[in-house]
Amino acid sequence: MTTADVDSIGRKEYQQRLKRRRQRRQKRRKMRVRQIRMLRMLRSVRFWTRFLILIVAGLGLIFWSRFAIVYQIPAYAVQGSLQNVSAYVTVKQWWFGPPVFDVSAYANSGTMAGEALDNPYHFLLSQMGRYQTVITHPDFIWVKYIDS
Repeated sequence: MTTADVDSIGRKEYQQRLKRRRQRRQKRRKMRVRQIRMLRMLRSVRFWTRFLILIVAGLGLIFWSRFAIVYQIPAYAVQGSLQNVSAYVTVKQWWFGPPVFDVSAYANSGTMAGEALDNPYHFLLSQMGRYQTVITHPDFIWVKYIDS
């Protein structure tokens, strides 16, 4: 506005217009700042969500590669350190094998019934093959005991 405009509308009205313009600018600026804050917050949330998903996936991979869950242990296989144990998590002696062992399924999967009747524990170990160390030499991480 020029000085001629100020003279034609009056000083008071001119000040009111300037005040309204300033308020509109401040309102727009506050809105932009709010939008920027929201975008930063959204980016931060997305980053931490992705980070946590990667951490969980990494922990899952580590668990699968090095640990095993052993459960349903038959009564004849409960010997030594497996007394009163119904399930446990152990460290495997190898990398990237099966992470879950249903021991009773190994015992029932055989076709040599005569050997299974004579010595079921040795038959179970022969059925488990290279994975028998989860039964013979468990390195316990977590143990669930049989309720007495």
